[in-house]
This record gives sequence, structure tokens and C-alpha cells, in this order.
Amino acid sequence: MAQQKELACIFCGRSKPLKAIDLDKFENWSIDWAVLQTREILPGPGRGKRIKGGGFPAIKTEGLSILDMLEDEEYAKYVEAIKNRLIKIVKAYLEAGIIKPSEILD
Repeated sequence: MAQQKELACIFCGRSKPLKAIDLDKFENWSIDWAVLQTREILPGPGRGKRIKGGGFPAIKTEGLSILDMLEDEEYAKYVEAIKNRLIKIVKAYLEAGIIKPSEILD
């Protein structure tokens, strides 16, 4: 039986094959990134089956950053939920010795 190793997202649980993960991208992040995205729904045969002109492209002008979301009462609860998950993850890494307190305060 064939097998593959996959890495699951520590936020949502979605997994991706290790061979498809670009570790350099983990270093890139900005507070200004559009976390809340609006996507256009284009025609297509379904998940994983791409056709030219199909899919769910992001509408760049409608994305909101964490800071933008925090200012909008409708979305602030999502920012809080992301923060709470992040704190749980950091605490677990601290307890396991993966993160040192000094790394957080730098």
C-alpha cells in the first residue's frame, strides 16, 4: 500500500504533502496580509480539477488584514479566536522547550 507523509496546519488541521511544502514561505509573514479574503467563484468541475478560467481567485481589493478585521465588529471575533489559538500553540511550544521565552520578547 502506498503512503505519503503530510503536514497538518496547527491552526486549521488542513494537511499538505511534505514534498509540496516550501519551508522558505514559513519565514514570510506580515501583519498587513489579507487574512480575510473574498474570492470569486468561477466555473469548474470541482475540487482539485483545474480548468483554464476556473477556480476561486482572490479579489485583491477586498481582502482584510488582522488589523482591519479588528476594527470591524463583524470580524473582531475571528481575530480573537486566531489570537486564542496562537496563544495555545505558543504555550505548548514553551512547555515542550521548542520556544524559549527570550525568543518571544526579541
